[in-house]
Amino acid sequence: MEIVKAKPSQLLEILYITRECAYQLKDKGVKYWHNTHTDYAQIQKDIEQGYVFILTIKKGPVGTMTVKPDPDIEQASYLDRLSIFPHFQRRGLGKLMIDFAEEHARKNGHTLLRGTTPVNDQSLCRLLEGKGFLNKGIAHHVPNELIKIVFEKNLV
Repeated sequence: MEIVKAKPSQLLEILYITRECAYQLKDKGVKYWHNTHTDYAQIQKDIEQGYVFILTIKKGPVGTMTVKPDPDIEQASYLDRLSIFPHFQRRGLGKLMIDFAEEHARKNGHTLLRGTTPVNDQSLCRLLEGKGFLNKGIAHHVPNELIKIVFEKNLV
């Protein structure tokens, strides 16, 4: 098992993992990711900037996440698009990826790790709270967009 920076050649694998997670969440009644050109373009840009990571087991990709500088808070990293292929969920891989994100943020001199989750994705909320993240309440809400909860964890 290995977590490494994603390569541009892995974009389709990353999109496949996130799409499968989006389908799973939709089946649960959670509308989260939208498979749009914007997502494609943003993920591609994040890969090029070295912000996207991929989890592999026996060289097969099973998870992905984005960890990048938070645009709103200096000395903070933002965890985004944490996705584990549905067949590999509930095996502790999400926890491993969060641990990796925390260490990566520390190595970059950041003292805070932040992220958001849909208000009705209770499994992700429990995972983040179980990893020591604090629920900071509802993120600034834009009409007609998904309502999200902000989670933060101090890394010092």
